[in-house]
Amino acid sequence: MKVIDPQILAQPVDGVNLKPGTLGDQIDPKRPTLLVFLRHFG
Repeated sequence: MKVIDPQILAQPVDGVNLKPGTLGDQIDPKRPTLLVFLRHFG
């Protein structure tokens, strides 16, 4: 298991079913979280 760099957690995110704010705002620090990054080439 790896810890996410605080600079990454401070990045703003935007998307469906996300609340406004940063990546860190989306994650509950009291629960384990699995992040999956998908890349779209089109």
